[in-house]
Amino acid sequence: MKRFHAPSDTLPAFRSLFQQGVGVDIQTGASLEDLLCCQWQLDHDYVMNRISTLFLDSKPVDDIAATIVPDGATLALSGAMPGLIGATMRRGGILASFRSGITHCDNTADLACGSGRITLKLFNLLIDDLGPGFLARGIWVARAKLKGIFPNHPEIENLVDREVHVCMDIVPSMANAPMSSSANP
Repeated sequence: MKRFHAPSDTLPAFRSLFQQGVGVDIQTGASLEDLLCCQWQLDHDYVMNRISTLFLDSKPVDDIAATIVPDGATLALSGAMPGLIGATMRRGGILASFRSGITHCDNTADLACGSGRITLKLFNLLIDDLGPGFLARGIWVARAKLKGIFPNHPEIENLVDREVHVCMDIVPSMANAPMSSSANP
């Protein structure tokens, strides 16, 4: 495993990577609510009020307490999206019944607990709110994508691993409000 420390002034370059998806290590078998509030230590009010649209493996999620996150899943998080589509995909929205055929269903029966990795996608305001915290903890990025951000960087040029664990030292001004007061920066 190769670890790369990205300079904090390159934070904006990671915006598109968060939209494409980055790898994040998790403890599997926990509910989505547990992942967000306990493992990632996001403030519960932030989760309930600002993360209005959640997709797990391309299916919208309404009940974060009953949804279990498996190893290898893709989790997409977004703030409120505009228009009819945004209103329909919003968690617990009045138009959620229009998508009942594609909504994520309870999957508690077949999932074991353990260490795993998911692909995390962040959109709109959540990139700036949550991205710095994930970079501070470390994310997994495909070497080819990292080379796109840091062309000709000698440390990346010599890598042979397909994925690189990327960390960033985040200055206090980049640490945003969504983290619980008990969270470590």
